[in-house]
Amino acid sequence: MRLSMILTPFSEENLQLAAQIGVEEIVLVYPGPEKDSLIKAKRMVDSFGMKLTHIERKLPHDQIVHNLSGRDGQVEKIKSLIREMGELGLEVLCYNWMPSEDWCRTTKSNPERGGSYTTGFDHGAGQRTVTDADGAPETKTSAKELWANLEWFLEQVLPVAEEAKVKLAIHPDDPPLPEFWGNEQIITSVEAMKRVTELFPSPSNGICFCTGSLGPTGEDLVASIRTLKEHIHFVHLRNTIGDAGSFRETWHDNGDLDLPSIVHALKEIGYDGTIRPDHVPSMLGDLNEAPGYEMQGRLYAAGYIRGLMQSS
Repeated sequence: MRLSMILTPFSEENLQLAAQIGVEEIVLVYPGPEKDSLIKAKRMVDSFGMKLTHIERKLPHDQIVHNLSGRDGQVEKIKSLIREMGELGLEVLCYNWMPSEDWCRTTKSNPERGGSYTTGFDHGAGQRTVTDADGAPETKTSAKELWANLEWFLEQVLPVAEEAKVKLAIHPDDPPLPEFWGNEQIITSVEAMKRVTELFPSPSNGICFCTGSLGPTGEDLVASIRTLKEHIHFVHLRNTIGDAGSFRETWHDNGDLDLPSIVHALKEIGYDGTIRPDHVPSMLGDLNEAPGYEMQGRLYAAGYIRGLMQSS
């Protein structure tokens, strides 16, 4: 297992901080359709002695998810990205199938220890989000249609991924509710993620095991790791308190989830990919403008995860 990190912002200062605490690989937010942007990012990461290996978040996919008129153009952009990743030696493309585009939270001011703040979700708090997600879509797409659209997407991109030797990793819906703001969601359980891998059995068709998205479902995450096993291409490690309808995020060592046992289970199955710290508290000095992704909390989380990896 290796330690990776996503940086907000992606800057030389944050790259140096990541290198200093032992991060080995960097995860990049989708850099746009221009190959030069990806090449420039890779050179920056290389210059600090780390590797750029993963891309996730902000992929152009809303038209594909909802089967709208622009889906063909979006899928071509993703195919081009996968080819470029393969050429440059990147390994994993993490994507999601959330109708709302990305993770949503209703507050970013939950008090945590020492006056830190975390994000939280309450299904009864109304249709709003404090994250950078697009929010509730204008188009309502049924669960049946979401599955059909996902199958079409995989049929289009998997041959490209296989040829490029790039792994796809689908992220669970966050929050993991079957119905969210009047929209059905489908990637809300371990069984759903297993179903994705069974649509097209392929070494390139896998999942991102996100503890913070799956934890509020109440499923046994250690058993789930053994179920999903070789299909786990990427791991997001975070901790939560509560259930899918109402939960808050916490420090990695201070929630409902047994992260030491989870990391130990990953080692037992022979997982050799990366783990990245996910959704951390905002600390003294943070502006809390990028809730869950402020840098100081991630430095603590990375050290904690590094310790778990070395002691498992």
